[in-house]
Amino acid sequence: MVPQVLGVYVSVRTEHTGMGSTSREVSQRIHWLAACQADGADGADRPDRAEKADGGCYILQPLTDAYLPSGLVKELPEADFIEHFLPDADCYDKFIRPAAEALAAYIDQLPTDVPFSVEQFSPLALPFDQLRVLDGLLAVLRGRAGLVPRAHDVPDLRAMLAGMCRLRMVPDFQNRVAGVAIDLRRRGDYAAAEYYYERALAVSGQEDRILFNLARVYYETGRTEKAADSLRRALAVNPGLAVAGQFLRFVLTGMRSGASEGGEAPIEADPNKADPNKAGPGDAAPGDAGPDGIDPDNAGGGDSAPAAPQPDTPTPGKPGA
Repeated sequence: MVPQVLGVYVSVRTEHTGMGSTSREVSQRIHWLAACQADGADGADRPDRAEKADGGCYILQPLTDAYLPSGLVKELPEADFIEHFLPDADCYDKFIRPAAEALAAYIDQLPTDVPFSVEQFSPLALPFDQLRVLDGLLAVLRGRAGLVPRAHDVPDLRAMLAGMCRLRMVPDFQNRVAGVAIDLRRRGDYAAAEYYYERALAVSGQEDRILFNLARVYYETGRTEKAADSLRRALAVNPGLAVAGQFLRFVLTGMRSGASEGGEAPIEADPNKADPNKAGPGDAAPGDAGPDGIDPDNAGGGDSAPAAPQPDTPTPGKPGA
């Protein structure tokens, strides 16, 4: 499977300088081109990657002073990537996307009736920014900088560039992190799920759905006041998120009755679904933890709310799933 380029991400490194009264913290922002190798991908060209195939890996390379790929790659597990890196869509759109689009157009225009030649990708054929993107993609594919493309690299380069041209960085990051959080919550690791939902909220976009899912974690751990507050925040962002209003009424009904825990909460809101009340191919299967487990009429009080039907969630590590 071809690696997926995720865009430009930023890490912050903090160092302490000086001593005593002259000590101070110095923060350095480092920009990286990030890519993801999906689980079970073929690692024939990368024998060092074989042991990591079960869990996938994230491939990062620092950008140069011109904000172009350096080709110097390193690999990280998913947890480290999510914890230490945040997307910088503006940097990607300004420096990387234009070069990727131009390189994609160039490759598409190469004559199909002419044998492959490395001269087609030489400095005489491509401008500097496209050469740097090409070198960065080859480093992702084969693990080191300074490589020349081979004929069988071209289909992979086409696929990677096509993904880069249509990339939506912030939704991709939030879907990826929320997918991990959902999996953790289903396994009962509520503390870790809460952390990942909060990490997803570190960037702007889709806050309503993420806050809804965070409310589920609070509810399932008996923190109904925090669940209600998270749902109010979701509704403040998107008053039209009807399922959040339904869930909020259900939580408040239980609180009025003095119950800190009720039935099952609605299943997670999928950020990819425009209308959470309409079923679709990715909806929850019968028997999954969801609306069937809620009995708001037994939650207490005379103000019961209907259970909130919700589509199932994106698959962790597969943005847009």
